[in-house]
Amino acid sequence: MVQKYADVDAYLADLEPGPAAAVRAVRGWVHEEIAGVEETIAYNMATFTREGRSLLHLAGWRTHLAIYPEPEAPADDPGLVLDLAPYASGKGTLRFGLRALDEPLVRRTLRALGRPR
Repeated sequence: MVQKYADVDAYLADLEPGPAAAVRAVRGWVHEEIAGVEETIAYNMATFTREGRSLLHLAGWRTHLAIYPEPEAPADDPGLVLDLAPYASGKGTLRFGLRALDEPLVRRTLRALGRPR
């Protein structure tokens, strides 16, 4: 049976230390980079919403942190998609290694995902 989490803290408590640390770090960056964001659980992973709309999901895995969805290139950062290409894994999924989490690139990604659509 798949665990169903009540909130992001419960999700984090169930992760191994490495993935939990990565999700905690990115969770903090989300709150710093995206105004008005709220937390919930959707698809059994950490989800960040604004005004009732899902902006992104975070998942901690044994070897990587995943961010869903992959953002489109914003007008003020057209190189973002190219910079994210090495991390693209499947449709709409970004995978960042736990040991080499690129904070500036992740923050750029979060800002792009937090822009009004």
